[in-house]
Amino acid sequence: MKKVKRIGMVVALPEEQEHLIKSFGKFVDKYKFGEIKVTEFNYKDCKIFMADSGVGEIAAALSTQLLILKFNIDVILNFGVVGGLSSDLDCGGVAYVGEIVHYEFTASYKNKEMAGKYLFQPDSFVFNADKQMLKLAKKVIGDRKVVRIVSGDKFVDDNEFRNWLINHFGGEICDMESAGIYFACKNHNIPFLMIKAVSDSADDNASADFNATIDAGVTFYADAVKKFIEYLSD
Repeated sequence: MKKVKRIGMVVALPEEQEHLIKSFGKFVDKYKFGEIKVTEFNYKDCKIFMADSGVGEIAAALSTQLLILKFNIDVILNFGVVGGLSSDLDCGGVAYVGEIVHYEFTASYKNKEMAGKYLFQPDSFVFNADKQMLKLAKKVIGDRKVVRIVSGDKFVDDNEFRNWLINHFGGEICDMESAGIYFACKNHNIPFLMIKAVSDSADDNASADFNATIDAGVTFYADAVKKFIEYLSD
């Protein structure tokens, strides 16, 4: 990969941004585009543009595209907390996203097998993450579990819904932003990497778990992003 000079970061929650902001020091500038706020930092030999996207697929897609078009971004990084669907990932566990499913999309409510399948890809609901970026992350940050994320505009806090995401889509983690980020990056052919920290079990106790454990994986990926950015910009 060529040397990276301009890095876009899409972060949904203030609690997720806090540790990252501390890592990069004093900001250079701040921008506001409607409801989307972008903070610019100088770090090492590159510029970082962090978008406060807010929650949800549409907000994430808009923020990602805005960063790409307004700031001439070379690469997009996304870090955030997610619901855990796999027993292999406990609260606080950190994983790389290798596959993305947009479970809310469907071309037919009558045919349940159409859930998640786009018309340009009718045989599968799985979209692949950036393999080169995943390879680099493993080399630079360290080996972590690579998982399938199921993404949609719902906070998963119901056992029946959770089981559907697991059994129908093979979901291992779930969030409300990844599909939007994926499609924006693919549309503009921009490399991207998603690292997720499990904050809750996406079941009937999800709200309580989220509030209690949101910091569990944030410290890890604050350190991870610094290491990764230093490698990309070196």
